[in-house]
Amino acid sequence: MKGQIPYVNNNYDNMVEQNTTVPFYNDTNLAVSEKSVPDYNTGSSKAKIIPFPKKNIESITLQEWLSKYHLQDELQSFFINMDIAMKYIHDQGYYIKSFALDSIELLNNSIKQVKFDEVEEMPLNFLQQKELVHNNVFLSTVLQIGVYAKCLQYFTDETMQFLKENFDQFAIFLPEEDVPYYKGIVERGATVYYSEYVGQRKIRDLKNLETQFENDGGGKDTGKSLVKKTGNYTAEDLVPQNTHENEMIYANLAKKDAAFARALIYPVLILLFGLILLLLCYLFV
Repeated sequence: MKGQIPYVNNNYDNMVEQNTTVPFYNDTNLAVSEKSVPDYNTGSSKAKIIPFPKKNIESITLQEWLSKYHLQDELQSFFINMDIAMKYIHDQGYYIKSFALDSIELLNNSIKQVKFDEVEEMPLNFLQQKELVHNNVFLSTVLQIGVYAKCLQYFTDETMQFLKENFDQFAIFLPEEDVPYYKGIVERGATVYYSEYVGQRKIRDLKNLETQFENDGGGKDTGKSLVKKTGNYTAEDLVPQNTHENEMIYANLAKKDAAFARALIYPVLILLFGLILLLLCYLFV
């Protein structure tokens, strides 16, 4: 479909069907999706009941949010939080089936509360899980590049090869400090979470700052020091975790995961009982 990025790997005969698409947006009269961009002056953002206890939550789609102007720093912060939500979903044993801009929501006007609407349980096959995570990371990256470069409408399955072979043409639109990350994902097919990259980059920046500070005469000799040495930091300390928010938003995923774990207990117990019974029969017969 024009304006979308189908990205389904066919390396496995039994690969789970993954509707991973990134329908485009822009600020012209081009069609965005079946849902039109709302008029903000009419108060058209929608209210939904989602897994926050006893609270009616205001939500706005990513498509709607992007229809307003945002500084590069705002976009970076949102993409970090979107990535953290994606990683949380993966950790629960689920994957994101669609990256359509109207299936990603911001709750309570907060970039820390990112809700993916189309989420499905991972298959049991480890190779399939690995491929689904890789696809999710890749599509999230494509979405981010398309937003920065304002060319998401041109990203289709046919143009993905062009993006891979001509990444430098898009790099000029990206935050300079993040270019190595996007290059690694697009050109080398790496599978690295954006939030983890940002955390590690900030660690390096702090170490460089410490070195420069010491070379300029700071440190113990002058009674000056940084508030906290980088050796005491982890990458997770330098990016938001949003654990509480994600636990609330994706509470149904955790329940499914727990139910799945409980469902495995019974066959395991039966198997163990059968082995014990066979062992007793062997010993005493």
